[in-house]
Amino acid sequence: MLYLLYGDDALTSEQKLQAIKEKFLIKDLAGSGLSVFPARNALHGNADGGYESVINTIGTPNLLAPKRLIIIKEFICSGAESLQGEILDFLKKEKFLKDDQDVVVIFWENKKVKKSSKLFKFLEKNGKIQNFEKPSGIKLNQWVEKRFQKVDPKAQISSGALEKLIFYTSGDLFSLSQEIEKLVNYSGGPARNAMQSVAGGKTINEEDVDLLVQADFDNNIFQTIDAIGNRNKKEALKFLHQHLKRGDDPFYIFSMLVYQFRNLLKIADLKDNYGMSEQEIAQSTKIHPFVVKKSLAQIKNFPFATLKKIYQKLSIFDVKIKTGQLDIKLALDKFIVEI
Repeated sequence: MLYLLYGDDALTSEQKLQAIKEKFLIKDLAGSGLSVFPARNALHGNADGGYESVINTIGTPNLLAPKRLIIIKEFICSGAESLQGEILDFLKKEKFLKDDQDVVVIFWENKKVKKSSKLFKFLEKNGKIQNFEKPSGIKLNQWVEKRFQKVDPKAQISSGALEKLIFYTSGDLFSLSQEIEKLVNYSGGPARNAMQSVAGGKTINEEDVDLLVQADFDNNIFQTIDAIGNRNKKEALKFLHQHLKRGDDPFYIFSMLVYQFRNLLKIADLKDNYGMSEQEIAQSTKIHPFVVKKSLAQIKNFPFATLKKIYQKLSIFDVKIKTGQLDIKLALDKFIVEI
């Protein structure tokens, strides 16, 4: 039989694949009938672990294991079109595979695949496919809450902390799963237990997320923006130099400042001139709801006219940097000092 497991929810699809393997190995303890072809092997056309070996493994009966499970990883997304053609031609000839329950061939992809692919179309018509879509919005919030309950039924997380956790991890389920374990372990520690209410709830708050979750650099830039927004130049310079000391690219830092102030301008315009709500702004701009929420708090410190002047200053600095009139690190310092 032919299967295709794919989608950007790689965590769930990998768990599904692992469950299939474990079920198979219950009856084949030695694993004689199990063959796994990682992407790095299946991509190449050599007989040693390449697509020819895939073909040989599928097409040659195994005397030691009449039932076989063959897993081919990341071949549709990463395999060369010519190699996919070789596999496809072979599968078309071996028509028995469609209904043969003793030979199970699984194509596993850890991301979305091109549905225009000839191999995808063939598997869609002749096999069983399952698309694992990464949850978003309310569904992602529900996924996180269920994950907390699974790790510890008593664990709770505030709505603000939940939003921040999702934003800090960019909604990646692998990262979320790891960070949830970390947060639950921390919330159950003696230091936190001493601060819990009599009701015994383990409520994880935003401070816990800030303390324990390593945010992506793109998210950490908010600290600098917050400091600028609060007119705390000393704090803003401290965060800036922390970025530089850590080795972050100054040009990227500058581009993020431009990006964030452009977002502030968009959000301020929709809020002040059109009276849009937080949800409406997020839907209209396609900006993450957490970013919108943070930005709405920040624009309280920036009149719309001031935001326009700041963005104009960034544009002037951008020209000077690109024409060699101003050093990038000096430009970052000047921008903060002169606001």
